[in-house]
Amino acid sequence: MEEPMVLVYNTDGKLQVNPGALRVLQSVEDPLVVVAVAGAAHTGKSYLLNRLAGVKKGFSLGSTVQSHTKGIWMWCRPFPQKPEQHLLLLDTEGLGDAEKGDSDNDTSMISLVILMSSIFIYNCRGNIDQQSMADLHFVTELSKRIQVRSQPNDSDSRDFVRFFPEFVWLIRDLNLELEIKGKEVSADDYLEHCLRLREDGNSQQNREYNDLRRCIRDHFPTRRCFAFPCPAHRNKLKGLQEMEDKDLDEDFVRELQRLQEYVHTHKKVKRVLGGHQITGRRFAELTETYVGMMADGALPCVERSVARLMEVENKAALDEALVIYKQKMSQISHRGLEDFSKLLGDSNKNYEEALKIFMKKSIYDPSEKYIQELEEAMSSHYNSLMGKIEAESRERCEKSLSEAMGSIQAKLDSGHYLAAGGYRELDSELSEAVNKYRAAIKDEVQGNDVLARFLGKRKLLLGQVQKVDRKLTEAKHALEKELSKVKEEVEKRERDRKAAEKRRNTELQEQLRKKFEEGKKFSLEELKEAMEKAKREVEKYLNEGRKDDAKRTQETFNYLKLNYEKEENWSFKTKLQVAAHVILGGVLGGMAIGMAGGVVGVIVGGVLGGIFSLRG
Repeated sequence: MEEPMVLVYNTDGKLQVNPGALRVLQSVEDPLVVVAVAGAAHTGKSYLLNRLAGVKKGFSLGSTVQSHTKGIWMWCRPFPQKPEQHLLLLDTEGLGDAEKGDSDNDTSMISLVILMSSIFIYNCRGNIDQQSMADLHFVTELSKRIQVRSQPNDSDSRDFVRFFPEFVWLIRDLNLELEIKGKEVSADDYLEHCLRLREDGNSQQNREYNDLRRCIRDHFPTRRCFAFPCPAHRNKLKGLQEMEDKDLDEDFVRELQRLQEYVHTHKKVKRVLGGHQITGRRFAELTETYVGMMADGALPCVERSVARLMEVENKAALDEALVIYKQKMSQISHRGLEDFSKLLGDSNKNYEEALKIFMKKSIYDPSEKYIQELEEAMSSHYNSLMGKIEAESRERCEKSLSEAMGSIQAKLDSGHYLAAGGYRELDSELSEAVNKYRAAIKDEVQGNDVLARFLGKRKLLLGQVQKVDRKLTEAKHALEKELSKVKEEVEKRERDRKAAEKRRNTELQEQLRKKFEEGKKFSLEELKEAMEKAKREVEKYLNEGRKDDAKRTQETFNYLKLNYEKEENWSFKTKLQVAAHVILGGVLGGMAIGMAGGVVGVIVGGVLGGIFSLRG
């Protein structure tokens, strides 16, 4: 993106997505690190984001008392240090805007950006005091503003830690020394000190004081703080974005570099519940889903949004894979029976390529609904294509056979061969006719099938000729050799088909296993990280002597651990045992039957058995 653009409009308290922004995001296939900044108006949020983007100008800076940023603006930039990722910066309108005067709308806006970001920066001016804490009142509303499950339960808020962003408190124009009890401390230590609970929590004031801090600590167990002095003299601040670093306060520049390093080297790719990484296209879908829910007056539901994301992504992956498969299959032009192995090999190659595309683009879905649909669609297309090839080939072969066998058919019908020496004459003429026919249909996939049908239908007449002329039992004849050759070709073709079916089954299972392991890996990483965060918070509460709070957070840890153990014990082998009859026993079986049709289905079905009984 050359410059920032609005992502979500906020008009009269109603949120609406900008379709143009969605189109831009949909073109970004890389995973996103999403950094959102919120805070009061005129606290330097836009300037901060421009510096994180590595430029001086980008997001519009307000230099008047009127707030500049309305709604949510975005700027998607490549990571110089991480070419496989993109940095998405989100600038939100100022909280507590006097012109808007709607704190409920502020809370909705913040709930949205928390759901959308992987790093959430709260920007305040001065120092961490009671007023700046009070401005964070929206944190206490999050459990009422965000729904985790489609069917809400008491464990909903325990899952927040799994997908909530890391929290960064950014202090601008700090006017105090970072000291606690006369000892110099870091900005992180200063934040943790300000988040400690009061010992006396009985009064209403103290309960509110502690409740806010508990919510911050419970929902955002990973916290950082950066403290910036004033960047320059007040008279120069209007031209701040034009100033070079050498003209800024040295401590300001140093802290800015620390923040840039934290964001630019961070591994916090945006993920949703379940651990799935979010690309630009997926982010667009999530944003549209969340805003749509809020516009309808409903709470943004994480589980439903992930289900919707999975549906859209997997349908798109299916469509893309199927288009590639059909394009590749349209290039198949083999007609000859001797080329059947190549036809089968090319078909399997196209199948595997389409399957890999689907697996790469899709989100792991335990139901495997869309992989089944892809299998069925490819099977249907294959059968349709092969049916057309075989029908056209059969028509040509029947015409060639009629020309080659015309005189023989007439003699059979008239009983010409029902005399001494008749079978020898039939054997000679039939061998000559078969050679003529084979020469004519050497490039036809239905050649043997049509011949087998012709002979099979005349089995009774051939048998009668053989009974009349019993002098041909001493040697093999050209016809028998020809029929033996047909049988060998058919049997080889059947072996090739079964081998190809086995390879497809193996390839499908391998791709499903990889997708399963990928989904499991993401989910375990997410749960493990959440457990570590909860464990650290338990230790902090214990060190502060807050046993009840430590016990409450320990319960969250236990809940996460239970989910981790369930996920860890769920194996692909177990999954296959449960779902094999759906995935491999049904769809692939249908495809195999389709590929076994035509020549194999007819000849192996018993016709050759009747023909070879003529040998007597």
